[in-house]
Amino acid sequence: MALALALASVLGSLSTAAADVAPVKRISCPSVAAVNQAMPSCGLNPRLVRLEATPARCQDFKQGTAWRVLEVTFVPDVSTPKQAEDEIGAGLIEIGYPSGFSPFPIAALGKDAFGWVDLSPTFVYWQVSPGAVALMSGLYGDQNLAPVAKLFRPMMEVYTIEGERTVNGRRWRTTCENYSATGRCRTDIFATTIKKTPSGYQSVNDWVFNSLTYRWSDRALWENNPLGRTGAWTSAEGRKWHTECDTTTTGRGACRSYIWTTEISRQGGAYTQNNVWRFYNQVLFTN
Repeated sequence: MALALALASVLGSLSTAAADVAPVKRISCPSVAAVNQAMPSCGLNPRLVRLEATPARCQDFKQGTAWRVLEVTFVPDVSTPKQAEDEIGAGLIEIGYPSGFSPFPIAALGKDAFGWVDLSPTFVYWQVSPGAVALMSGLYGDQNLAPVAKLFRPMMEVYTIEGERTVNGRRWRTTCENYSATGRCRTDIFATTIKKTPSGYQSVNDWVFNSLTYRWSDRALWENNPLGRTGAWTSAEGRKWHTECDTTTTGRGACRSYIWTTEISRQGGAYTQNNVWRFYNQVLFTN
C-alpha cells in the first residue's frame, strides 16, 4: 500500500503536456460474476461480491471488508503504456527503490502493454482507448491477467456491444456485424417520433434509428473514406454530410458524421418541419 501511494505521488509529479483534445477517460465496469469467472487461479485472489463504479473507476470488493480487492482506473498524465513505463522507472530511481523495475509484456493487451510484479499485487497497464492508459491492480499472479483486463472497455457499450439496455432512463438496442477489417454496429433507441400521414401528424412510440458506430480500427483504414476525416461532402444521392474528428465533441481518436435532414417537431401546439444537422455515425480509432 505504501509503495502504491509513493508511486502515485511520483506519477503525479512527472506530468506531460496535455494534448489539444483530451482523451475520453470513461470506463465500463464488468459484473462481479464476469470478473470472478475470468480471474486468475490463485489462492490469494478471493471471490468478489460487490462492485462500486464511477465513470472513471471500477472497484470490486470481497465479502466482509471495506477494502477493495480489484481496481481499474486511469493513469494520470500519460498517453501510452510506454510513457507510463518510462515514468515509473524514472520515478523509482528518483525515490531510491532498491529492487529496480522489471516490467513484463502482455501482448494480448497491445504491443506496449505491460505488467509489474512486486511485493504488492500485479500492476497491469494497457491502452484502453486512444490517449487513455488503464491501470489494473489487486490481482496476484501474472497468469491470465489479460482476460480480466479485457472485460474493462471504454464506456461505449450502448454503441459497440450487442444487446438491449437501459441507460439514463432510455431504452437502447444494438446489433453488430462484420464490416471490412472492423465491425459496424447499429443502435436504435425507443422514442416518440412524429410522422406525417395523409390525415395529418401522428405521434408513434417505437424503436427508431439512432446511429451507426464503426468499432475501433487503425486510422489508416479510413484515410480514403470521408467518414474518417474532417470535411464536408455531398453523397451520390444528393445528401449533404459533414464530419469532424478529434474534437472536444468526439474526443480524441474518433470521428462523428452528420447528415442534413428534415425533422418534424411540435412547438406551441403546432407541427413544424425544420432542416437540421443530425448525428448519423461515428468511427472509433485505435490510434
